[in-house]
Amino acid sequence: MTRLLRVELRRLFTRRAPWLALVAAALVALAALWGVHQQANQIDRARSGADTALQQEQERWEQEGEQWVADCEREQDSERRRTGDGTIDFGCDQMGPPTAEDFYGSMPSLVDQYDQLLGYLVYPFLLLPLALGSTHVAAEFSHRTMGTWLTFVPRRGPVYASKLGSAALAAVPVVGLGLVLVLVGVPALFRWHGIDDGVSGAQWGDLLWKAVRMTLLGAAAGAFGAAAGFLLRHSGAVIGLMLGYLTVVEGLVGAMLPSLSRYLLGNNIDAVVDDGTEWRTYVDCTATGPCREVVHTLDLGQGALLLALVLTLLVALALWRFHRSDVE
Repeated sequence: MTRLLRVELRRLFTRRAPWLALVAAALVALAALWGVHQQANQIDRARSGADTALQQEQERWEQEGEQWVADCEREQDSERRRTGDGTIDFGCDQMGPPTAEDFYGSMPSLVDQYDQLLGYLVYPFLLLPLALGSTHVAAEFSHRTMGTWLTFVPRRGPVYASKLGSAALAAVPVVGLGLVLVLVGVPALFRWHGIDDGVSGAQWGDLLWKAVRMTLLGAAAGAFGAAAGFLLRHSGAVIGLMLGYLTVVEGLVGAMLPSLSRYLLGNNIDAVVDDGTEWRTYVDCTATGPCREVVHTLDLGQGALLLALVLTLLVALALWRFHRSDVE
């Protein structure tokens, strides 16, 4: 079995798909880092007075700011008299000249920046191994080489396991490359822009464990894609169904049936990546009163269990079809 797995890995990396996946992972990570650089650069320019739009707004404030504050206070007093509520506060005393942070936001801390980027990047980092795994298997069927391969290794079980295993292992460098670029690139950008923000040893440990969990999820996504390739035998169908699920099911079910939100893949992936997650829904909404906020929580163990069950079910179905159906 180990020898068969090595052969499958060599065959996989003789194709263009894994190399394209590596390039795509690098481009995704670099695009995210470019966004961080752009935000920091915009804030630097604005603070130095080189941002024309901000300067124009600051000049408008100098000319009309007092009037804006007076209008705000007048509207606030009017609303207090109308409602009889003297606690109404329009925030007039907090009005001031626009700042760089008002225009471009403030740079998060280094740890928060990591959390934001990894939260955004987890889905492309999982879709790439899924596409790689499904393409690897679907190509065998579309090129009619699966039957030829079975003449050399006539046992379908080991062949099936080796293809899922090779897809899972090939996902590790794809996800790993993207993670390394992010983990190295963010502090490099912070130093380039003179943003001094340290990370404690415990925080580095949490980040590394998050990277490990994302890598394991990437390996699972590779195996998932390979199993889906055995089941559907067309990589386009696999990718199309997954994108359709993400856009339709994840969005509609979460909005229309919030009680089922804990069973959506997105929330369970977030729970695994972030070592637990929470989200809020609002119920008992009426025209005369506020909605009631409900906080939902999902821990790492629950998320990992559901994802493992989904993967196991798909692997079993794909194996059943591979054993029961003709290859050609």
